[in-house]
Amino acid sequence: MVTPLLRALREKFPSAEIDVLCSRLAADILELTPRVACRFALRYRNLPYALSLEKQKVVRELRARGYDFAVLLERAERYRFLLERAGIRDIRSFRETAFDPRAHAIVNNLRAAGFEDEGSGLDMEVFLSGDDRKRAAELLSDVPAPRIGIHVGYGPRGKKRNQSERLKGWSSDNFTEVAAGLLARGTSLVFTGSQEDRGDVETILARLPAASSSVSLAGRTSMRELAAVIEKLDALVSVDSGPAHLAAAVGTPLVVLWGPAILEQVRPLSSRSEVALLRHAPPCAPCYETPLMKTCRRNVCMESITSREVLESVNALLHRGENPSSMPPTH
Repeated sequence: MVTPLLRALREKFPSAEIDVLCSRLAADILELTPRVACRFALRYRNLPYALSLEKQKVVRELRARGYDFAVLLERAERYRFLLERAGIRDIRSFRETAFDPRAHAIVNNLRAAGFEDEGSGLDMEVFLSGDDRKRAAELLSDVPAPRIGIHVGYGPRGKKRNQSERLKGWSSDNFTEVAAGLLARGTSLVFTGSQEDRGDVETILARLPAASSSVSLAGRTSMRELAAVIEKLDALVSVDSGPAHLAAAVGTPLVVLWGPAILEQVRPLSSRSEVALLRHAPPCAPCYETPLMKTCRRNVCMESITSREVLESVNALLHRGENPSSMPPTH
């Protein structure tokens, strides 16, 4: 969601060098972004500066670059401290331009940097290499079209190992019903995910017919390879996750199951492909960034999304523009 700001900076300052301080995974995604000169990745972002040789090294490297200004999109003071320690005098952030909770994070990012309108648009970008796309083609070589991706996880699991118990999680039973329904329509399934998601994916695959056209890529791709795989899919079904935003960025039709997150601020945006967002918000939603989030014991916002809704949404994406009477049944 920072890539529209990077594009706007490239267009406004065509001769400037742009550096990014970010997480390791974000650094991987941004590796091929035009005119990003340096990527400084923090692996241990929460470690205090006095105890972090990594942060002290980054500050020295930032100071040596001699910046004209910095845009700070993190609200925690420890990040401003790093920039000030690096001698950057002009810092533009949500302190100077208040974050508008009614606006999308992409819009807020642009405003923090001084862009008053949408300029070059709000579409996200991911730049892929030929090798990324070659690897994706190899992984999908035995998977016939149409290919539907299913992404079951999001982020580190922490203490809640069971996917259905997590705030944005959806049960394996529901994903199994969706997978079986899609296979019955003659589609192939591509399960994506991290190494942590492999157990859930294997549970779902074990419940499907042995001869079904399904493949698990969980834990088998880098972030850019994952984006290249998603680019080759006919549609992706995902919980609210990073790969859902990757689908929006590469123009793959998306069905996203939405629960406790703040819809107005972080929903996937795309003008290049359709985004079908399934949501049944209870009175407690959204609970993200509120004390209620830590007390939630049952994610009723996710439980209320049915497998039938998901199948109907995928069906609509695959057959958009066709006569509804020609579509296959949804159940």
